[in-house]
Amino acid sequence: MGEKSLSKGKYLRKIEFLFIILVSFSLYFLLKETPQKEEIPEIQEAETAAPQIEPEKPESEEKVSVYFDREVQKIVEKMIKSAEKTIDAATYTYSKNEVTLLLEKRASEGVKVRLAAGNNKDKTLPAFDFSLAKTDKGIYHPKFFVFDDKDVLILSANISSSVDASNNAVLFRNVPEAAAILKSEIDDVFAGIVGKRCTDGCATEIGTIIFNPGKGCVKVRDEFLAANNSIKGAVYTVTQKNPLITGLKKAVKRGVNVQLIIDNWRGDDGKIVNKKASNYLESIGVKLKYDEPENTDSHLFHHKFAEIDGETVVFGSMNWTTSACYRNREIIVISKDTALAESFEKYFDSF
Repeated sequence: MGEKSLSKGKYLRKIEFLFIILVSFSLYFLLKETPQKEEIPEIQEAETAAPQIEPEKPESEEKVSVYFDREVQKIVEKMIKSAEKTIDAATYTYSKNEVTLLLEKRASEGVKVRLAAGNNKDKTLPAFDFSLAKTDKGIYHPKFFVFDDKDVLILSANISSSVDASNNAVLFRNVPEAAAILKSEIDDVFAGIVGKRCTDGCATEIGTIIFNPGKGCVKVRDEFLAANNSIKGAVYTVTQKNPLITGLKKAVKRGVNVQLIIDNWRGDDGKIVNKKASNYLESIGVKLKYDEPENTDSHLFHHKFAEIDGETVVFGSMNWTTSACYRNREIIVISKDTALAESFEKYFDSF
């Protein structure tokens, strides 16, 4: 009995020993191969996943862009929506409309909005910083936007302008020098003053900025006097006696082809306001037309620009009137950007 038990125990110990060896080898190969199987998919996923998470490159944006008519309100709204921190603007007439409601919305979202205006058309107060400009004489008439201290939009349109009116707007991206000048204008209005700024002209990335009262009309006249071939102008209001008309007269005498389109708006007496000036301009050789037939007055032709020799363009808020030259607060830009001049000329020729 004792020998059988001993033999049996010895046999069980051998089986146990073999079992331990078998388990050890199994664990060894299992642990050795597992990391290799995990590493392969991780490397493959990293290589294939990279192109999927790479962000798309933003579309390129033009340094200078010009817009006309219905495009004007679209670019104004687009720039207001894309502003990140600040919006500063100047206008002649303020009233509640799609643009001002959008400005209120951006202000509620934390964007600092400031608007300087010459006239509160509907006597309402917007839900953003607002100030009426105090001028010694004339009216406060500039029209521009500054977005995030760098992007500048110069317009012929007021904040209250109808989307159906004929206007123009020029957008300049990343122009901090011009932006600083225009923001200073807003600073002054909110401080209760209208400063003497760029009265002789300030050279900037967007061209020469001039504020009237100042030498704006004299500077534009000089551009007319330097014309070699053509002057093409589109203006809301014109009067006879100012430096601009003198420049046109002398240009015509030198053989320059001068063409002008003006609005045929009527005063309270029912007469075309520009009629007297248009008669005079035609008498000195300017080729002139109204934006609409004389018996029609349904469309606001609100431009204030001139294109010269395909090389120079003058634009901004200034009508070609004595008041605009000597009394009103106006902004004028003289640009030597030939591509910009070409855009204005193409638009003019479409009439």
